[in-house]
Amino acid sequence: MVGTTEHEPSTSADVTVVMPAMNRAHLIGRALDSIAAQTVRPSSVLVVDDASTDDTVRVAREHGASVLELAVNGGSGPARNRGIEAATTEWIAFLDSDDTWLPDHLETVLAEAGDRVLVGAPGRSSGGRIIGNAWGGDLTVSARSVLVPGDLICTSGVLVRRRTLLEAGLFRPLRRAQDLDMWIRVLELGDGVALGRPGFTYYLHEQQAIHDSDLMRDCYGQIVDYCLTRPWFGAKDADRAWARWHWDGLRAAAAAGDRTAAAADVRWLATRPHTWRTVVDKLRERRRSRAAES
Repeated sequence: MVGTTEHEPSTSADVTVVMPAMNRAHLIGRALDSIAAQTVRPSSVLVVDDASTDDTVRVAREHGASVLELAVNGGSGPARNRGIEAATTEWIAFLDSDDTWLPDHLETVLAEAGDRVLVGAPGRSSGGRIIGNAWGGDLTVSARSVLVPGDLICTSGVLVRRRTLLEAGLFRPLRRAQDLDMWIRVLELGDGVALGRPGFTYYLHEQQAIHDSDLMRDCYGQIVDYCLTRPWFGAKDADRAWARWHWDGLRAAAAAGDRTAAAADVRWLATRPHTWRTVVDKLRERRRSRAAES
């Protein structure tokens, strides 16, 4: 059991928390303390150390977590896979080593689990913005809806059935967006819900991965291509998935004074009126997310 608190919870749940970590000795204790403070405790907390060169392993063990040490760095997806495979519980919950759960997060997502395969809570950034479902109410999610309009599920707020993760094939070796890819394949196998109330804090800090838009676009394209092989996803769905990329590209090109690139995005959007509602919905969602900062 991780850590101690003044008032011990009376119950624990059939849940393993899987936390990948690499060189997070200065942050991981805060994340583990937030698990220790849960009103319903998990039965196991497994830190998968991804070949750290600092004191991550020592700090994790001092906070009571079990640690699986990997000799070669492989990234967060493969690290999560090792944790899922090592777990024996019905449920897997994820928490990144630089985030923290709110005290009733695990109790809340378990209460909504039922026969579902996935429950996700949104987060609130350390700057106040909502990360994930910003609509303020619970939303039923499907393989399609987590891609279009997207951004409804955040890894640090997710509870998933272990057998469904295994049946879906675990995380694939994408360098970006491997979590989105995973949730799509999980939700092909069962029902899910994106809760409306934040369950974790997403901390902004200098060591977060630098956003590589070209790499993200390439990985996103691989996910869209996969979806196009599925019976629930068609060419117009693919257009809707790409619509926000063209809208954001238009804004960036306009800001940079690149009229050629801006005109190309305008033409793409203008010839696909079935994408306009998706763009409007995405802008409304972003406005609601930003409004939480005030």
